[in-house]
Amino acid sequence: MKTIRVIAIILIFLLGFNYTSEGQVLSQEKNRSPQEQYDFHIKKMKSNRTAAWITLGGGAGMLISGVVINISENIFDDSSKGLVLAGVGLATSLVSIPLFAAGRKHKNQAKIQLQNGAVGFNNEFRFSGISISFSF
Repeated sequence: MKTIRVIAIILIFLLGFNYTSEGQVLSQEKNRSPQEQYDFHIKKMKSNRTAAWITLGGGAGMLISGVVINISENIFDDSSKGLVLAGVGLATSLVSIPLFAAGRKHKNQAKIQLQNGAVGFNNEFRFSGISISFSF
């Protein structure tokens, strides 16, 4: 009887949290200026590349450490020490690939914003025409 009460209390809490999480108000996205979009994509590119280099370096370090441990242990007897560390290092190194790809995607998005004339001071209007300059 006591377990039924505990289960009922847990279900009540879970249903209460479910209604709370589904009833949240989401903020609407505001339109950003081209300069803000350029800055956003450059910031994301830098953070993705930093994370990618960190995961690649850490994974390579773990992979090399695992292989060295495995080789040093296998000189005297047949053991598999270090293989788990090498496997985790390989998986961590492979995780860096999507991070590099995301950085490249944000770099391309920033280039698009740059081509649209996003960078500069007060670029509200675009002017096109012919100019002639004389230097004496």
